[in-house]
Amino acid sequence: MTLEVSIAILINLNPRKPMIRSDLANKLAAKMNISKQEADRILLSFIDGIMTNLEKDGRVVIQGFGSFRLREYQARIGKKPVTGEPIQIPARKKPVFHASKELNQLINRERTERPVYVETVQTPVFAA
Repeated sequence: MTLEVSIAILINLNPRKPMIRSDLANKLAAKMNISKQEADRILLSFIDGIMTNLEKDGRVVIQGFGSFRLREYQARIGKKPVTGEPIQIPARKKPVFHASKELNQLINRERTERPVYVETVQTPVFAA
């Protein structure tokens, strides 16, 4: 016999535990009513699109969330930590994320103002 049980999942029960890709895929699957594998493929495609466009154009903007851009660092002389010997550090690019105004406002609200997000997930329970 299979019963449907609603399980309330509070978002971010442990704020010290970071959300990982599989957590995002699970939330996407539950929200869009698709399989976890399909949600993971969508998420990977999204990440690949960001990476590809960063490499090609150097900037990706997601309205209401933020923007990714490449920051260029010039070549410079550094020192080896152990010996103090000078070394040449080559020029390089690094991705940088800048949060949107909306995201900054959401993050900086007082705790009492923040809504508690609850998701309901239907899970089958098998009786013995």
